[in-house]
Amino acid sequence: MLWGASPCLDLGNYGVGDGHIKILIISSGDTRHLLQTLAKRYTHSYSKIDIYIYEPVVEMYARYILQIALALEPIDRISLSYKVRTWMELYGNTLVKPNTNNYLIKKSAQLIDIITDESIRQKCMPVVNFNALKYKDKDLIENIFKYWKNNNGFNISKMWNMRLRNYLGTRYDYRNNLFDWDLHMNLHHIDGGKRITNQEYIYWRNTGVAYTFLETDCTEPNYTFALALLNNGDKIMAMDYFGDIINGPFPSFGLHCEDKDMLKIGNMQPLKRSVDLTERNLTRMFYEIENQKPYEHKGKADNLGLIITELPNIEIKELQTSTQFKIKTEHYSSINVNNVEINFITRTALNYPVHERYKNCFDVMYCGHSFFEKMNPNIVSMIKEKGILLMETRKFIVNYKEKQHNEFKQKLINFIKDCNCEPLEEIDVIKNAVIKFNVRHNVI
Repeated sequence: MLWGASPCLDLGNYGVGDGHIKILIISSGDTRHLLQTLAKRYTHSYSKIDIYIYEPVVEMYARYILQIALALEPIDRISLSYKVRTWMELYGNTLVKPNTNNYLIKKSAQLIDIITDESIRQKCMPVVNFNALKYKDKDLIENIFKYWKNNNGFNISKMWNMRLRNYLGTRYDYRNNLFDWDLHMNLHHIDGGKRITNQEYIYWRNTGVAYTFLETDCTEPNYTFALALLNNGDKIMAMDYFGDIINGPFPSFGLHCEDKDMLKIGNMQPLKRSVDLTERNLTRMFYEIENQKPYEHKGKADNLGLIITELPNIEIKELQTSTQFKIKTEHYSSINVNNVEINFITRTALNYPVHERYKNCFDVMYCGHSFFEKMNPNIVSMIKEKGILLMETRKFIVNYKEKQHNEFKQKLINFIKDCNCEPLEEIDVIKNAVIKFNVRHNVI
């Protein structure tokens, strides 16, 4: 939860022809596939791309909308480099810079207007569509944006440490050795896994801060990590943190790079961190979303960033009432994304019986591994004949053993038989992060 467990994909690659393509993304955990598809749309000739988003947890919708809004910030509002680092912090860090928190407060005020006022949505973010959401879904999303804006106290550092203590038990005092074992005996044996350095992974396991930069200190709680919210009268209170504390956000953007200089090895060690690869890949992605042409990195090669190994002793005060100054909401247009519509669908859309409006609807369906046990023939019937189903495996799950991978593989084989799916590649759940299937409804 909070991020996916596989590298980003251009889902437009799996469509056929040059007409109107419809894509359904189920429980991917973040917007990595969506943004990569937007970035690479200039490499295809589709007349229109409709992307539908489904998540079983409404808090994830709020994070999706924020990630899309930040990625589509116009260049006259925020520089490309600042956009990238702000996006990284809000995406993968328990703690963020004060400037990043200020951005979140201001942006949340705008997002409240976008989710509640159709005319403002059309002006500020016309690429998104909330028509398929129920009023209850919209109200919950609005409440989440209000919680982010009010900054009423969220001691994520304490919550993170409690999760560690509960997970490790008596092994807590030896946690760095355990983290090192997970990295070297699991992640480093995965293709691209050695890009994750020892310092950044252990630092993330201890603190929840995945992305560190030389000149910045992260001191403010990341309110977007508050996944479980309760209404308490007019107030919204965060219950706890229920996100990932084992795998990390590194596989999404930090294992591979188109620029070969970022993949150089020295003394049998990578010269660039996974954080550096993530920054370069997101820079390319956001540039291509806006300019619709290949990104070419200019300037000298980036130096290896300092890997901070110890956080200052920070005490995050849990405020009982908001002390924020009055925020002036700004309404301005996002980057124009031609011939694309992003639809958020209600959380009951995949319940049986399947809504007729989605039957035989999608050319491509992507399903995250966390939703696999809920997949069934009714959901597969939403894919067109000879459409493509992409099933994420559990390749990057750190604490998964060979026996568990084999059990997952057998479940996947049984599933495709029930759903009349034809594998288009070897079903190797350890080698492949995603398995591709062809859907055949009309099997005689």
